[in-house]
Amino acid sequence: MAVRELTPREKGLIVVLAVLAGKLILLHAVGFRVEEFSFRWDGLHFITIAEKGYFDVHELAFGPLFPLMIRALSKLGLETWLSAFLLANFLSFIPPFIVLRRWGLRPALFLALNPAYVLFTTAPYSEALALSLALAAYDLRDRKPEAAGVLLGLAVTAKYSMVLLAPAFILSREWKRFLIPFAVFCALLAAFFVQVSGSPFTYFEIERTWDSSLDGPIAQAEWLLGSWFVKQNWHVGDFRLRGIHWLLHHWAFLVPYTVGLFLLARQRRWADFTFSAPTVALQYLITGVPAVSASRLLLPAVPAWCALAETEDYVFITLLVAMLVGIHYAGLWHMEAFFG
Repeated sequence: MAVRELTPREKGLIVVLAVLAGKLILLHAVGFRVEEFSFRWDGLHFITIAEKGYFDVHELAFGPLFPLMIRALSKLGLETWLSAFLLANFLSFIPPFIVLRRWGLRPALFLALNPAYVLFTTAPYSEALALSLALAAYDLRDRKPEAAGVLLGLAVTAKYSMVLLAPAFILSREWKRFLIPFAVFCALLAAFFVQVSGSPFTYFEIERTWDSSLDGPIAQAEWLLGSWFVKQNWHVGDFRLRGIHWLLHHWAFLVPYTVGLFLLARQRRWADFTFSAPTVALQYLITGVPAVSASRLLLPAVPAWCALAETEDYVFITLLVAMLVGIHYAGLWHMEAFFG
């Protein structure tokens, strides 16, 4: 008996349910302590910037667009943290829907249930906003390159590492039409840095305070195994996190993205490959605290991750179950230690 093809509405409903399921698993893991969860790690910085502005030059590590939108939403009378939480969670539905339209249901589910995606788009971080803008830009790359330039420029103001996606646009046929508006936004961002800190290169100075450098995979492994960061008293429950666990955490995300990158190359999906490759390659080179955050920093390489979804049914289902379990532990790790 033939299986009926799902309608677009049914596929959309499945994606919505997947996004909601991921959030419920995550919030259940943290005991539904939503306010405390929102203030963990970078969430605190985004909320504070929205309330007080860039009162400290080190806050420039966080792009201005997301705090600006939080502040605008809080004008409706909501508490700042709640505005941040609601904004991030509303935007978190957009990337899976763009993936659904562009690549299909399986890739959309694979993104929606990526434990890092669930964590960093449920917590009030800038990932949901930046990914929504970047994927919308990619979707418009060939049809409306000027609009793509505007959207990717906005994505960079939300999260600076989105600039690594630019080669996929510059290598397109309409690259000149893309580049002009994109360059304008980059120039405005540089001017913003100069206004706040006196230098357009402040972000790189901040990176150095995190031991960040491009020293390669061996130095990276040494840092993850024995640095001051991993020697801190990190625990998830009664389980002590040691250097080897941080190294495995890094590779648990980097390996799948790398496999996905090879799949894109084998399928000759060169635009998708170029969109993903700089982000993945950087995670082989970088040392310092950013190496601990590979799960988060790899998220823009959406095509590489979603390429893994096109597999045998039993493998796909097994991976989904593993990701559902991973979401639970991502929540615990985020609340009790530092996930990324």
